[in-house]
Amino acid sequence: MTAYRLRTRNITSTWFSLTFALLLIFYFIFIEFFQDSKVNRKNLDILESPIKTDFLERLTQLNFKNRLGEYKIIKKELNWFIQEPQSFPAKEKTILSIINALENINIHTIHQNEPINFKSFSLNKPIVEMDLIAQDKSINLKIGIINPIDNTSFITVSDHEYIYQTDLFKFQFEKLEFSDFIDANVFSTNLAAMRKFTIYQGNSTQPLHVLESINEAWVSNRYNTISNTNTENKIKAILDINTHMIVDQTNEEIDNFLQNYLSNPLYRIVIDLKNGETITYKITPLVKAIQELKVEKKQYFIMSASDRPYPYLIDKAFIDIFQIRYSDLKP
Repeated sequence: MTAYRLRTRNITSTWFSLTFALLLIFYFIFIEFFQDSKVNRKNLDILESPIKTDFLERLTQLNFKNRLGEYKIIKKELNWFIQEPQSFPAKEKTILSIINALENINIHTIHQNEPINFKSFSLNKPIVEMDLIAQDKSINLKIGIINPIDNTSFITVSDHEYIYQTDLFKFQFEKLEFSDFIDANVFSTNLAAMRKFTIYQGNSTQPLHVLESINEAWVSNRYNTISNTNTENKIKAILDINTHMIVDQTNEEIDNFLQNYLSNPLYRIVIDLKNGETITYKITPLVKAIQELKVEKKQYFIMSASDRPYPYLIDKAFIDIFQIRYSDLKP
């Protein structure tokens, strides 16, 4: 009886030991598996682009600084405008290129954001610095030393705790200058968005020319047969004129001078867009000298646009581009 009890006790003890060992093994397997999953998940999160697309889509302001200049750019409704150092319409292509580059940051390695690393990668004196501002959030981005051997750079993003080594940005932020941010074109639209182009002499209500795109073919109110290609080339030549100066800083005397000319224009252009919008432009004759703006007599004319806040000063070389002849349009 004693031997039976001893054997039963040994079997029970053995089963308890085996059960405990198995539970312990399963516990370690469980811990190891989920610990690895968390580590892997964390590593994946770290290697993701540190600036999210949905944030970039909500941007309302961009402060940009490199060694060539410093610019404050804000979004008003759907358009971007430079506020500092001067007020100008901003070149949308540049702004979109910046945003697109920030959406696709490819990370190579990650470093601790410690003072020695911060200084070693020149992030204490960054080549480029940006403040990205939305209504609900702002992010500061610094770009430090550029490594020409492996074509990488080092960046910090204010709401992340690491220094990232990334591929060089395809858009070279360090080379951007003032002219890259300014929209120097007076015309804010392109040919593809246009439905009708109408030009008037002065304040007349009867148009000189109406060029209308109907079923992808251009028709004229004056000529029976015109060439699509030549008509488009003529309109493009008008759309491509560049400004000499944006007159954003004036006084009462200059304002009166500008308004007197604009109230009696040489030409008016009305562009109807496919989206239903209409933009009106006024073109003055060559103007008298403007000493405050260092403008010589009969060397420039003024243009205004209904979708732009300031008038433009245009070189006289462009004044004849608004004349449309049949030789410009004929097949």
